[in-house]
Amino acid sequence: MVNENIEGFTKYIKRGRTTVPKVTVRKNGVLAFNSAAVQRYALDTFEYAVFFVSNNKNRVAVKFTNNESESGIIKIQRRIGNYQISATHFFGINDIDRSENFNYDFLWNEKTNVAIFKPKFLKRKIELVQVSAYEKTVKKPKAAAASDI
Repeated sequence: MVNENIEGFTKYIKRGRTTVPKVTVRKNGVLAFNSAAVQRYALDTFEYAVFFVSNNKNRVAVKFTNNESESGIIKIQRRIGNYQISATHFFGINDIDRSENFNYDFLWNEKTNVAIFKPKFLKRKIELVQVSAYEKTVKKPKAAAASDI
């Protein structure tokens, strides 16, 4: 039997995986951290995540926790090669673009177990309706009540 080890070295046996931690906003409303992020930041030690959006709505923070009594927690779903968090409602409320899958780099704060990234936000058009002076003074008739029918 041939000894495959080299003294003073560790054998590399994992192939075909990315080494750059990334977070992905997916079309299906899922936020996913790749295997590099899971390994580098020990995300597999956490059960829950909590979402935050910055006050100026240009950054998202994801806090990882095991505190099941913390408000706003979402269970982390473990998948082969990544960890996913259902975020459809969060994306919708905060106008985060999920028209396609978007990959982002993120900053990791190891003291607070928080990942921060800058996703693509949707630009909403606000329609301004011009109301004439006449429309402001005219009272519109009320809908008929059920007892009137």
